Amino acid sequence: MRWEDLVFVIILMISGEICAEEEHCDFPNVENGMLAQYYYTFKNFYFPMRLHKKLSFYCLAGYTTELGKQKAKTKCTTEGWNPAPRCIRKCSKPELSNGYISDVKVLYKIGDTMRYSCAAGYKTTGGKHVEEVRCLAHGWSSLPACRKERETCLSPELHNGNYYTTQKTFNVKDKVLYECAAGFYTAGGKQAEEVECLPHGWALTPQCTRSTCPTLRLIENGYFYPVKQTYEEGDVVQFFCHENYYLSGSDLIQCYTFGWYPESPFCEGRRNRCPPPPVPLNSKNQSYSQTYRQGEVVRIECELNFELQGPAEMHCENGKWTEPPKCVEKKGISCEQPPSIQNGAPIQNSRAYSCGDKVEYRCETGYQLRGPKEIECHLGQWSSPPECVKQTENCGPPPNITNGAVVGGVLASYTLGSSVEYRCNEYYLLNGSKTSHCEKGVWSSPPVCMEPCTLSEDDMTKNNIEMKWKTEGKVFHGDLIEFMCKEGYGLSPSTLPSELSVKCHRGEVKYPFCIRKEQMDNCGPPPNITNGSIVGGVLASYTPGSSVEYRCNEHYQLNGSKMSYCEKGVWSSPPVCIEPCILNEDDMTKNHIEIKFKNEGKVFHGDWVEFMCKEGYELSPSTHLSELSVKCHRGELKYPFCIRKERRNGCPPPPMPVNSKIHTHYHHHEEVVHIECERNFELRGSDEMRCEHGEWTEPPQCVGG
Repeated sequence: MRWEDLVFVIILMISGEICAEEEHCDFPNVENGMLAQYYYTFKNFYFPMRLHKKLSFYCLAGYTTELGKQKAKTKCTTEGWNPAPRCIRKCSKPELSNGYISDVKVLYKIGDTMRYSCAAGYKTTGGKHVEEVRCLAHGWSSLPACRKERETCLSPELHNGNYYTTQKTFNVKDKVLYECAAGFYTAGGKQAEEVECLPHGWALTPQCTRSTCPTLRLIENGYFYPVKQTYEEGDVVQFFCHENYYLSGSDLIQCYTFGWYPESPFCEGRRNRCPPPPVPLNSKNQSYSQTYRQGEVVRIECELNFELQGPAEMHCENGKWTEPPKCVEKKGISCEQPPSIQNGAPIQNSRAYSCGDKVEYRCETGYQLRGPKEIECHLGQWSSPPECVKQTENCGPPPNITNGAVVGGVLASYTLGSSVEYRCNEYYLLNGSKTSHCEKGVWSSPPVCMEPCTLSEDDMTKNNIEMKWKTEGKVFHGDLIEFMCKEGYGLSPSTLPSELSVKCHRGEVKYPFCIRKEQMDNCGPPPNITNGSIVGGVLASYTPGSSVEYRCNEHYQLNGSKMSYCEKGVWSSPPVCIEPCILNEDDMTKNHIEIKFKNEGKVFHGDWVEFMCKEGYELSPSTHLSELSVKCHRGELKYPFCIRKERRNGCPPPPMPVNSKIHTHYHHHEEVVHIECERNFELRGSDEMRCEHGEWTEPPQCVGG
């Protein structure tokens, strides 16, 4: 084999491998984390992602990767994303004064425990010298601390809250109840809380604080307002870009109890959008977006046995795509003679046919073509030939379409296999095949012209909004329109900033609504809760500082503050009504158990239910006796299971002496029967009978005195 031939074979093998590699990994759902914003914006462009590609993901505040990092990469493999893109809650090793932690670990997973000890004269938060804490979803079960032992506690000065007593000094085990003002929370994260004085001080030091968000970083080519050292819950920050740059993402973000939402935007270059790219024929099918931004790239790949002519990438530059490549068939593959058909024949003009050659067919008298009138040589094979069928009913004029027309003139009659092409009026988007075919006297379904959206100045004025970017003429179906509030107006706190981006749908635009900024502090109706209701009537609007009280349905337990407060247009979190447990007789019968104490049938969340095995049944040796006590958790009970008793070296019922009473008890796992005679009868023999190796010891007698 010549060197040139060997190189050609290697190139073919490599290109075949590249073409055979399939797009494999779909858009991942990052648990407790997220991808970069542009992956969400251009999801259809980046996904599915090819094998061996890597993808970065980020963890939300308070979460880390398996290795304890804030950012990590995952790789697309034949098995999917590896490692799985997820973030888990981890607890960090705390700094401990007046005590020590023997463990060398720095980070702990959920469920891990950590033991710490306090120095002499100091106690743990639980009042002990040594205590073990567990890493939970919200952090440590109790924050490790060593506090000096004392006999009394002084109530600290309470800002933004009130005590329910005027007492200042409290003895150990005394409790004090305090409540925080609207928008402020106790040390335990509640509206009101009761804390206990322990030998080492308060179990949780009384204080009322706002939730805060992390400091914002400066954005490149832009700025934000207001700039603060500390942002509190409810604070809103607006972002701006320098001249010749525009925002990608929401220009408004808000501080919530869980952090900032949505994530901060970034500033990109001048806004020049491109339409969907001009994809060449014989290229691989891909999904494309309706619009593309300056600098975005689309990569073209050809189908098998086609090769690329021109650059593989097209770039969006100043609203236009760079020159697209072509996918041309690889040379050197010829076709045999064209196939013959019934009632017709090919019009041959050659003995040899190479790639791209075409042959036309003609039918005998009384027959007409069904299908293409010519076939083409492609990859060594002919395309499907037509059929010659008897002339049947022709088609009438093709159907009309709304907001469109047939290209060229319309005839009164069309033969079988004829076709017409449709086009839509200006600004209308063609949906479906642009060609309709005459088949057995019937036209195939024509396309639909999707109407554009015409923006109404009156509707925008009524809704106190205006266009964020100037748009000439009409907006195509499926395009996004970005609005912004007029000066002096803003979105209501219950409306997400993303609602300012609206999609044109079949000529209709759902306009967002902005309200005067002085009205933004008012609240609408308070949120409803499942299995509960609001005490008293509900109003349409509430002024800042207003509050409503919630109550739960019968047997449901209220979890959280029963009050919700209106502050800066947002209601504080309402409580949750936790469902009770309903005892199920069928489940108890199946598990051979019954209730130890009578019950009305419903058990409150958090209450314990004590069961016992039915007569003739017992717990299995591997089951602990404590499992007969079950806690009701959010409407669910884990019923224990009892098995039928077996006689393991047991004895039959004891031989009861005449004129006696029997008292049975267990002693060191050995059954003992005590015999007591009736009145006026005397015991002869031992007053005990023992069960030994399946038999009773000699019974006594009760004889008359």
